[in-house]
Amino acid sequence: MPKQKVSSKYVLKQSLKVFRSKGYNHTSMVDIAEACGLKKGSLYHYYKSKEELMKAVIEHMHEYFTREAFVHAYDEQLGAKQKFQLMADISETQYFASEYGCIFGNLALETAGVIPELFEKVKAFFEDWIAALSHVFSSKFSPEKAKELAEESVAEIEGAVMMMRIFNNKDFLKRANARILQRFEQNVVNQTTPPLKNKEEIIKHK
Repeated sequence: MPKQKVSSKYVLKQSLKVFRSKGYNHTSMVDIAEACGLKKGSLYHYYKSKEELMKAVIEHMHEYFTREAFVHAYDEQLGAKQKFQLMADISETQYFASEYGCIFGNLALETAGVIPELFEKVKAFFEDWIAALSHVFSSKFSPEKAKELAEESVAEIEGAVMMMRIFNNKDFLKRANARILQRFEQNVVNQTTPPLKNKEEIIKHK
């Protein structure tokens, strides 16, 4: 007979697994209840609807990334390379642990223009991720360039996660994270290298 008492944290963790594997639209409260060892009616004592439960899962994962990954971007005792690496390590740990890719990316596709409340929460996660990377890039670049590089980096990671899932090859994400760091280091070199003088300047200063 199913258990009738579990913690809210357990419900969130089990719900995350189901949403990751089946997606939001194809997950039912019955699926969640079974994963938690609960009767469907008991699940409603924790969350009133699937949408409310999904919001809680998004907030749970957002808080996790904020606490474990994004926080490093603002630790000024760390160098830029260390910040990038720590954030990359957390993302790889999360994405390697699941064969279903990035739950935020998957949800963005499912909820855009359909479920505004969920989409806005997903969007807030990506905005915080971009802000964290922008902060690191801004140590060497203008705010506009830093944001551009951050947006490109997040897009590249999400694309790599998709390819990793399709081909079952973790190297896609590893290479993407390596390119982000390389992009930072190469652009720094390019910015600090004095521009070559043109022919007129050379003649003028002879």
